Amino acid sequence: MTIESRQEQILSLLSSRERVSVVELSQLLTVTEVTIRKDLERLQEQGLVTRVHGGAAISSRGRLERNQIARENERRAEKLRIARVAAELIQSGQRIFLDASTTALFIARLIKDRRDLVVVTNGLYTAVELSYCDSIATIVLGGTVRHRSSSLVGSLADSMTQRLRVDLGFFGARGLTPRDGLMEVDLDEAQLKHNMVRASDVVIGVADSSKFGARYLNAFALPDEIHRII
Repeated sequence: MTIESRQEQILSLLSSRERVSVVELSQLLTVTEVTIRKDLERLQEQGLVTRVHGGAAISSRGRLERNQIARENERRAEKLRIARVAAELIQSGQRIFLDASTTALFIARLIKDRRDLVVVTNGLYTAVELSYCDSIATIVLGGTVRHRSSSLVGSLADSMTQRLRVDLGFFGARGLTPRDGLMEVDLDEAQLKHNMVRASDVVIGVADSSKFGARYLNAFALPDEIHRII
């Protein structure tokens, strides 16, 4: 087993447990306790675990990273196909909105060669992904962090969106029906997306087939407000 695979298994175990001991990890992974301690030291240096007496516990950052990896891997192939089609619609010089969905993150990874692009986002990972692109100006909507989606929502974000105008808005959703349009579970998330729907010249839904037919309380884009579904 490689070092990377072993450390991945340690993080996977810690994501479902409060803490785990060096002895237990040594037995589960069939390596020496010295090796486990070195692994835990490396993971602690990365900020992914916190060392405790006799073992380790997952850190807040580690839990966040594990959650993000799980989100990205869910229907990954479909999301990548959707992102490729979406990226083809984005031209240099445009102003676009990308939400905090993992599909939007995949789109961000495909548009780094665009020039003079302005990206508005409420996604923390999307903002970080574009932060080193000199030709892309990234505007992050401020607000309260939602831990599950690593998104920023709330009144601060709402006040910013009221005066923004973008050419294209790309919106993930928890549900989508012909009658209701695009829907979200969380009211604050839905409100922010609704504001950005109003700010977008073209509204594009990006949703894999598992979202079709699912209905939720908060519709943020009605059918007549949506220009395209990918």
